[in-house]
Amino acid sequence: MFENISLILEIILLFYLLFNVGYVFVFSVAGVFYKPTNFKTIEIKKQNKFAILIPAYKHDEVILNTVGHCLNQNYPTDKFDVIVIADSLSKLTIGELLIMPIKLIPVQFETSTKAKSLNTALGLLPENVYDYCLVLDVDNVMEKDFLMKINARLQNNEMIVQGHRTAKNLDTPFSILDGLSEEINNHIFRKGHVALGITSALSGSGQAMKFNEFKAMMEKIESVVEDKELEFSLVRAGAKVLFENDAYVFDEKVQNAKVFSTQRRRWVASQFFDFNTIFLEGLANLLLNGNLDFFDKAIQRIILPRVLLLGLSFFSAFIILLPFTSLGIYFLAIFFLCCLSYMLAIPSAYFNLNTLSAAMRLPQAFFLMVMAMFKTKDATKTFLHTEHSTTVKTSKVSQPSANNPD
Repeated sequence: MFENISLILEIILLFYLLFNVGYVFVFSVAGVFYKPTNFKTIEIKKQNKFAILIPAYKHDEVILNTVGHCLNQNYPTDKFDVIVIADSLSKLTIGELLIMPIKLIPVQFETSTKAKSLNTALGLLPENVYDYCLVLDVDNVMEKDFLMKINARLQNNEMIVQGHRTAKNLDTPFSILDGLSEEINNHIFRKGHVALGITSALSGSGQAMKFNEFKAMMEKIESVVEDKELEFSLVRAGAKVLFENDAYVFDEKVQNAKVFSTQRRRWVASQFFDFNTIFLEGLANLLLNGNLDFFDKAIQRIILPRVLLLGLSFFSAFIILLPFTSLGIYFLAIFFLCCLSYMLAIPSAYFNLNTLSAAMRLPQAFFLMVMAMFKTKDATKTFLHTEHSTTVKTSKVSQPSANNPD
């Protein structure tokens, strides 16, 4: 009896891992065939006007640097406005922002979220002035040609385009792992999906969307997982998210285990946020409307985060099952397929001794992700503040085509 139950559980685990790894493998291979944009062939008919929205919650240490780089774009200054939504910033920082050529919107909430800040700003901005909203996190730095490239991709009145968010810093083992995770996700969930004609995933920042449509969709969003909710609003409307691999936004990566754990609480909570409703809606949309984009987004809710998938595959193959079950060889094959999927997705610049050294921290990262699964209460309801640094330098492994900020 016990053996039968054990075998059933092993088979369930086997098929769950096979589904996860198979999904990742298909899109990882597809990402290899992603076609980069040839900007020389694009005729610029219009210079769109952008509202660059920067929600700043308790981030005095980086906001001035972020704004300074925003103002240094290779794009006509009358065609974009930098709008800082100041939540709990110090009076000194507010004073310095006031003398800069930007728009400042102070906000205060009982419970702060990025969605509340964005909605407040959108409600105050004038209508029929901006063509697109560009959302940045408070630590993001755009390459100098970012707006120029994004504008080129929006010449045919497209709804939304996601830029390539990449690591600003790779100076600690955890920042390397965080940057590596970002690039794997870029390859699988953006390049791979676009290559197969499926909508790209959003990164949470670095995306430009039509102003009026963004405002209308954001009005219905309040939670911390605003990027996930926005994705579902877009696929419900049948809108495609484009991805521009050569338009870079540099994002500060976590530098230690404490910050890694805090950030992953929000990520894990968003992964399974409102899963049952979304999955059933996605299945219905596929069967009744042929909406593959919606169904794909619903499926992503049961795909394990990359570190958890790698760790569980390894654990199943080498620790639990390989020595004790006839199914062990299948678990071993799944583990190696998972490794191959990730290897295809990793940029060549990451193949160095620093990455190898950082990989020694993968067991710790796996443990922190598991712990995050048990600490997700209220993680989708409030802003989880993470520390940032003013001294972080742009990563040297960023793609050579990007104009790296100083």
